[in-house]
Amino acid sequence: MAYARHQSFYIRDRWFSKGLRAVKQNKRFFFDEFAFETIGLGKNMLESLKYWLLAFDVLEERTEEGQRVHVLSELGDILFDSDRLLQRNESLSILHYHLVRNKKDLSTVFDWYFNKYKETMVSKGDLFNSFSTWVSQNEMKEVSQNSLKRDIDCLIQFYTKVPDVNDPEDVLFCPFSKLSLMRSERSGERDDTIRKVTPEISTIGISSLYYVLLDYDRISEDRLISVDEIVNSDNLWGRVFNLTRNKVVEVLNSLTTHDKYPIEYIRTNNLDYVRVPAISSVDYIKGELLKG
Repeated sequence: MAYARHQSFYIRDRWFSKGLRAVKQNKRFFFDEFAFETIGLGKNMLESLKYWLLAFDVLEERTEEGQRVHVLSELGDILFDSDRLLQRNESLSILHYHLVRNKKDLSTVFDWYFNKYKETMVSKGDLFNSFSTWVSQNEMKEVSQNSLKRDIDCLIQFYTKVPDVNDPEDVLFCPFSKLSLMRSERSGERDDTIRKVTPEISTIGISSLYYVLLDYDRISEDRLISVDEIVNSDNLWGRVFNLTRNKVVEVLNSLTTHDKYPIEYIRTNNLDYVRVPAISSVDYIKGELLKG
């Protein structure tokens, strides 16, 4: 598990585009001593940007000819070609999913908050205490409380740092606030109240939800998955996007009429299942994003 690798910086507007373009031009960019000057960020910000690109699964580190380099993943290439400025909510939703999935074990606090933590409304202080308790129960080593606090602060800002409507040149907002997955409410002199929010389906995007479903590791060989699993399992719609069962069913109903890859409803042993087509999540989203 990993903590506070973001250097206390949530990802800012235009960072994603800058990072992808820099790696496209120079595989050794993030190993360059003066890369921060080239890209116009501070040294800690540059480390933060590298962290986010790795945690989003759009950047891969490998060794070529004895040197460490970075290359864009297949998903990174797709987003670079289709939406590197992250103007589409579908792109943000997919990257959010990769943070929550935490495949590279880089974004523990996101995995914990969306997959493990069940409370929908909590004070900021209690949120930190719950995370600290969970870490102490699941980590072999002691983790700095300051690191955990930075993770909680970053998590909240990641989804609540909205643009300043009075400043059209505001670049300090986080683009992921557009997903409306969390709200931070002032509570006078007490800690802010943090709420999980159920967004509108149109805010998340049906194509990104379909991507998440196709990317799920535990779909059976006959491509069946239960509706209950989609609602309640880690890394699926109910957990990742705070969706209710009614919202999940609404999306599934719409996917039965998908023009190219319709799903099929099946009822077995009094349980509702869907059968999904045998297409990879990357191949599917490539067609969806590049055609848009």
